[in-house]
Amino acid sequence: MMMKQILLAALTATFATGCAAQSSASVADPDAACVAPGTWFDPGQDRTVTTQNLLARVKDASAVLLGETHVIADHHRWQLQTLTQLHAQRSDMVLGFEAFPRRVQPVLDAWVAGKLSEDEFLKQSEWASVWKYDAELYLPLFHFARLNAIPMVALNVDRSLIRKVSEQGWQGVPKDERLGLSDPVAPSDGYVEMLSQSFGQHDNGQGENNGAPKAPGLDDPRFAGFVAVQVTWDLAMGDAIASALESARAQNRNPQLVAIIGRGHLDYGYGVPHQLAARGINDVAVLSPWDHLRSCTDLKTENGRAVADAVFGVAITKDFFADEGPKLGVLIENAPDGGVRVIKVMEGSIAETSDVQPDDIITQAAGQATTKTADLIAIVTSMTPGTWLPLTIKRGDTVVEIVARFPAKAPEKP
Repeated sequence: MMMKQILLAALTATFATGCAAQSSASVADPDAACVAPGTWFDPGQDRTVTTQNLLARVKDASAVLLGETHVIADHHRWQLQTLTQLHAQRSDMVLGFEAFPRRVQPVLDAWVAGKLSEDEFLKQSEWASVWKYDAELYLPLFHFARLNAIPMVALNVDRSLIRKVSEQGWQGVPKDERLGLSDPVAPSDGYVEMLSQSFGQHDNGQGENNGAPKAPGLDDPRFAGFVAVQVTWDLAMGDAIASALESARAQNRNPQLVAIIGRGHLDYGYGVPHQLAARGINDVAVLSPWDHLRSCTDLKTENGRAVADAVFGVAITKDFFADEGPKLGVLIENAPDGGVRVIKVMEGSIAETSDVQPDDIITQAAGQATTKTADLIAIVTSMTPGTWLPLTIKRGDTVVEIVARFPAKAPEKP
């Protein structure tokens, strides 16, 4: 019988029914953190490093890629802190953002030049329709760039290209419709394996494969499309980073490009760093925040590949609905083919007002794959007041994009 959970509490869930073997799928224990908050940790060397040592190691890197989980406020606070430290030792900087497609580059230039208000900047960059995450999480980074006259670079591409790649594959998209991108380098086996785990587990067509569901392969058209889309995003960001560095050097500048990118594109060097290396840019440092929502086993792959050059321990702020935790208001279970199935939507809940419906399959939340109930719980429990939570939902044969808006403060208790 499937394990069912009510997604209501901050760090716990109520199990309606389920097998004991499945009940271990829960949020990581905050007291079992393997990276102490406020410290840098080198997973490749299995040791803590000082801030001074870390900054010295990355000072000469052409690019420093700062990871994030988009909806976690403390990740963005860490990014701002790290930006100030990097800028203090190397003031010639360019700041790149996954959040913006290249066509809005003139808007970014106008913002840094002081020609736009916040509202004008967000409107002209189409923030609410393109990126959708709570702008308050990112505005301190944008203001830092503007205050210090740091050029901002749009790293992403339009969704129109992503849709074509998803439907036709990269080779199926005509060259004149690829927005100037060259062919990507093929993803590594490790990346494909990691993406297969994110995509969801599937059986081999003959049941449960002796109790061990089989992950999808590239022979699955849906998974092949998923991989092609991820690689296209990686390619686009790597290409934009390389182009920005080349353009600066043509002006006799040698800046350090610091990029703000979701960690799924950076982990283990599989995504954007892999595409950069194919373009001869190997002096790249990947730094990521680390919190108790991630398992210690994620610091390295089984063959010893480190998740990043260094990670910084972050103690996620627990000030949102401190008594009971944030509430989405759904009864959920693991879907047989991957994702999280909505069993019931609670009356008057955020889920109901956001048009989440019973039998919806939630495949992504905040840009992260939700292959099991614990994934969705971990993301919801990290929400902060006023946060917008984008959800990707499979509803029958249709994919629906929904934004669940959490209130700015807890409702009064009855």
